[in-house]
Amino acid sequence: MPLLLPSVYYESHAFTVRYDLERSLGMAVWRGKLTGADLQEALLICAYVMDKYRLTRWLADDRKMKAFSEEDRNWVEEHVVPAYLAGPLRRMAFLPSEDEKQVEAIEHLIQRAGDLDDLTLKSFQDEEEALRWLMQEF
Repeated sequence: MPLLLPSVYYESHAFTVRYDLERSLGMAVWRGKLTGADLQEALLICAYVMDKYRLTRWLADDRKMKAFSEEDRNWVEEHVVPAYLAGPLRRMAFLPSEDEKQVEAIEHLIQRAGDLDDLTLKSFQDEEEALRWLMQEF
């Protein structure tokens, strides 16, 4: 059964952002392909929610996310990765995409990010296992 957090911040046909203040947990569920300005807006919404609610845990459900272009990947690397690293996040779990090219793109971004300071990233095949890991003490 999919995890549903109590508060919805944003919902569209392509993705949803939810959060749970009590658990300091946010979640983005991706459904399909976003490109250019739509992808940028979606990722900036995620960064905004992380920062606004001072969330320390994040679950990225990328299972239905499609690969983004090299141009989009470069934008993410330049704008999103630094925002996530500068924010309150301490743990980020991924449910990897079914699209192998997207999995490769995420792995590339993680490698390019280098030293993640206090942020720990981990991929999971099982949502419940990801949630258990996210909720452990830091």
